[in-house]
Amino acid sequence: MPSTYHLKIVTPERTIFDGPVSYIIVRSTEGEIGILAHHMQLITPLIPHIITVYPENAKTEQFTIGGGFLEVGDTSTVVLADSAERASEIDVARAEKARQRALELIGKQEPNIDLLRAKRALARAENRLKLAGRPTAMTH
Repeated sequence: MPSTYHLKIVTPERTIFDGPVSYIIVRSTEGEIGILAHHMQLITPLIPHIITVYPENAKTEQFTIGGGFLEVGDTSTVVLADSAERASEIDVARAEKARQRALELIGKQEPNIDLLRAKRALARAENRLKLAGRPTAMTH
């Protein structure tokens, strides 16, 4: 039995990863999940987080995703991400500004503020900063 499977990470704009892997770690709404070859079939929503990919015969890769869905099939797995970035693609200044805006919105606690949306924006910004090597005090 092969110990690898095909992984594709796609966003509405592009495919960010497409190749054989031995293992991935993702975070669903129920918690962290590790996917090895021959994992049971599964479809689950994903929250904003940093996905870790262990490609076949290659260096471990990480991507920040803004949420989405994971579909595990018999021989392949697909991550349908709202957004996805490699560390090298992250605009740190933009992520810091997005984090600050989200923190300000959350701090206002006004009735017309979409708190869930602000918290998701905060999680996306903090994950970008973390992947880019800029640790933040995770506040959620």
